[in-house]
Amino acid sequence: MHQNQNTNQHESKWLNGEISSEEFLQKAHLNVSDSLLLKSLSKTGGFDVPSNNTKAQAWAELEKKITAKKSKKVVPLYRSYWVGIAASLILAIGAFFIFKQSSTSTNQTIIATSLAEVQTVYLPDSSIVYLNAGSKISFSERQWQQERTLELSGEAFFEVKKGSDFTVETQLGNVAVLGTSFNVKERNNILEVTCKTGEVKVTIKPSGKFEIITPGSKLTAKEGQIEEVLTIPLSYIGNWRMGDFYFESILLKNVFEELERQYDIKFDVDANALQDRTYTGYFNNKNLNEALQLVCNPMGLTYKIEEKKVKIMSRNVQTP
Repeated sequence: MHQNQNTNQHESKWLNGEISSEEFLQKAHLNVSDSLLLKSLSKTGGFDVPSNNTKAQAWAELEKKITAKKSKKVVPLYRSYWVGIAASLILAIGAFFIFKQSSTSTNQTIIATSLAEVQTVYLPDSSIVYLNAGSKISFSERQWQQERTLELSGEAFFEVKKGSDFTVETQLGNVAVLGTSFNVKERNNILEVTCKTGEVKVTIKPSGKFEIITPGSKLTAKEGQIEEVLTIPLSYIGNWRMGDFYFESILLKNVFEELERQYDIKFDVDANALQDRTYTGYFNNKNLNEALQLVCNPMGLTYKIEEKKVKIMSRNVQTP
């Protein structure tokens, strides 16, 4: 600490011209190698303060330069090289994830219907999908020409334009055709595929077992197994598009679920009214009272409508 003060005093005297450069070196007891300043002094042999500056100005300028040199931070070349590479990698990785996210979100088209809603969807190859209420399809428009594949949840009727393989994927199985019309329904862990024109290949998951069905055939699969293939009137297939629903030995609770989807209502059903009963019949989605009568009367049931809720009871139970 004391030595630094003496050195500063000798520097001040040298700048004031009171001592020479050689005397400054001797009085400060410093070697030339001790600082960049002393190296410079030893090489110049001695110099005076510039005549156009005062001694005070010269001293202030020297202190400023010394401070500036001390504040400079030298980054080794190898370090800046690796820092640059790391920054580039971070930018590249960030760009990759941004691109991946945007391509994923923009490449997939998703169309879903709400309750009491039916949509007609035109695919990129002009094939048509009629999407029933409470259903959803998703497909890639970008890849459609290379692979005509879509995913379905719910129910839809397809009119497929002839061309390459056309595949409908569901959680329970896949349906493949070339050019035909057919209906696919996947609800309550039951897959139903009905062929109206052409031929339809149905492959069940996860077993991989398949069946080819022809016009008027209805395939039903449950728990990874094909349960039955029935023959039904062609006029019944896909008629839900006009609001007509036909059922053949269908669990009554599933019929009420379809009524909920078509009329956007909720049912409060007495457990005794359901049990494991099945229903064969028809209803239309144009008039709720009429639809309830068509379902309830042959099953010995009664109903009461309360705004968006319908209470279903057995006939021997008194309506409050």
